[in-house]
Amino acid sequence: MVSLEQIGILNFKSYNLKGKLFEREEDFKVQEIEEDGTVLKLEREEKREIPEEKKDYLLFTLVKRGISTPEAIKSIARNLHISFKRIAYNGNKDKRALTSQRISIFKFDAERLKLESERMFFRDIVYSNEPCKIGKLYGNHFTVTVKKLENPMQQLQEIAEDAAKGIPNFYGPQRFGSSSLNIKISRNIIKRDFKSAFYTLVFTERAESQLNQEKRSELREFFSPYLEGRDIDLEKAREILSSLPGFMYFERDSLQYLLVHKNDYIGAIRMMPKYIRLLIIQAYQYYIFNRTLSKLLEDKKVNELEGSIPTVGYDLQLNDDIVGKTVREILEQEGIDNMEVFKINSMQEASLKSFMHPSFFVPENLKIKEEGENTEITFDLKKGSYATILLIKFFGVENVYRDGEA
Repeated sequence: MVSLEQIGILNFKSYNLKGKLFEREEDFKVQEIEEDGTVLKLEREEKREIPEEKKDYLLFTLVKRGISTPEAIKSIARNLHISFKRIAYNGNKDKRALTSQRISIFKFDAERLKLESERMFFRDIVYSNEPCKIGKLYGNHFTVTVKKLENPMQQLQEIAEDAAKGIPNFYGPQRFGSSSLNIKISRNIIKRDFKSAFYTLVFTERAESQLNQEKRSELREFFSPYLEGRDIDLEKAREILSSLPGFMYFERDSLQYLLVHKNDYIGAIRMMPKYIRLLIIQAYQYYIFNRTLSKLLEDKKVNELEGSIPTVGYDLQLNDDIVGKTVREILEQEGIDNMEVFKINSMQEASLKSFMHPSFFVPENLKIKEEGENTEITFDLKKGSYATILLIKFFGVENVYRDGEA
């Protein structure tokens, strides 16, 4: 099970509501809200209209269930026989959910968009002169179905009123990767220990399928000596790599790269798509933010905040206020004494620039109502806030991330 302490969240008290979550993907619906307020639909279109006037980008709504956005993008690229670099989206959507979001593909004909299954389909196809871009959305609309909720409705309404006063805007567990490994990986990259970062990326155990665990164990046993400078059977190495399932493409490509470019761990890490590398390196930024906000809440200094807290980055100039002092204290504990460490010349795409992140969020249009034997919770969140944090506040981390799910 995910640990809040591992991702820098301390003393986060929950209302500990009693109910069952995430029994089906339909129990957690996430609908992207566009900048103009349009909420993307989840239903299949009765008739698909093919636009006639072609422009640089093909835009459509991707509806998916039980699959993460990066996994969906890889599947689309593979099935349409195009590079994933041509595909863009406005924001990541949860895996344990039924979700809708806008996707764009550069220079692609609508007639060729023919990939549909039980796990995903397309709708709302148009051409545009502008692509999707991370952050190019208002937020998301959530519908959460809770089974066997034991708490009385009066208590639920009181909790809703309390939540409307604001909830700490922590970065949720989904921003830190399986088993929170992205924090360790990004910390190693920032400290220029690229070998350790690569080792964690490829070999370290994590919460994943049994097949992945077995293959990762095989890779670790066979290739670890190679990383320590010892010779290995190259023919056997290629045989093992060729046996990896398609979704372990990074492990395969990066180790194949190292067989040719020994000890070039930066080059091996760069075999991972750039947007995923950025997500990984940002985990450390988010971790420091979570620790900072936790410390301020613990010290009851939250009333001194001006609405937002800076994230760490090479351009950050800390003031001598309580926020600046808290960030310095945490960085000292991490062994970091200057902001230049976040500018990585040997891997410039991993350099972190500071930005402001709100310290609290308020769920908009929060409603709790009974639907037969179930309870339905609906709310809107602006971009940069996480439904998992709201659900953890309501139900506790044990209920939101049960059975080791991450």
